[in-house]
Parts: sequence; C-alpha cells; structure tokens
Amino acid sequence: MSIGPSPESVVRDPVAQPEDLDPRLLSPTGRTERLRIVVEHYVPTAGRCPGCGLPVLRRQECPSRQVALALLENRPLPVRLAHLADVVPGARSGRDSAAERDRLRDEMDAMPGLFAAPARTPERGDTR
Repeated sequence: MSIGPSPESVVRDPVAQPEDLDPRLLSPTGRTERLRIVVEHYVPTAGRCPGCGLPVLRRQECPSRQVALALLENRPLPVRLAHLADVVPGARSGRDSAAERDRLRDEMDAMPGLFAAPARTPERGDTR
C-alpha cells in the first residue's frame, strides 16, 4: 500500500479552452488592444481573474493575460497554453529558429506604418 495523496485531493490545473480566452484574442487585434487585455486581466492576488472569472492559484496566471503577453512580446505561447496556438491568430508554440525569426522580422518590416522605419542592421555574428 502506498502512502500519498488520494486522487480526490489532487487539484488539477484547469486546461484553458478557446472559449475561456478573452474573445478579442480570437480575432486579429492590434498592439493597443492586446495591452488593454493584459491590463484588464491582471490578477493582483489569487482567486478569480477580474476579466474572465477563471480561478487562478497564483498571480498573473490568467490564460488570456499570458496569451496577450506572448503576442505582445512576439514569443511562443507557454507550454501549458501551446494547444491554443492554432486558435489564436499570430500565436505560435515551440522554439524559434534563426530563419523563422528572420522571416518574421522581414514580414513585420514590410507592414505599413505611420512613418518610414530605419533600415534594420544585421545582428552580431550575422554574415549576410
């Protein structure tokens, strides 16, 4: 007989589903809208997220906030939210290769802006 917690007492983290996310994340949004989502879903203490009402055990654990931050910082989704990469526009999971980063930078540089952006200088060690 093994001694350990009973299966009833083990609390599992709820797996975030697309319907749990802020609906604004499921459509293409701009940087300002993503910042608004991050602020609205900030959880100062454990309990429930004020934006979506999901229970959170630790600070800043709201899935909507984590997805919005990943999109803002242009980085892959956290492992526990990687299954949402196909649902959220612009989200990705896994590690980036240098070629993937270059492709994304070229795409972002080609996007129209309010003013002409300065030419991007090569990274250190780049021999292009």
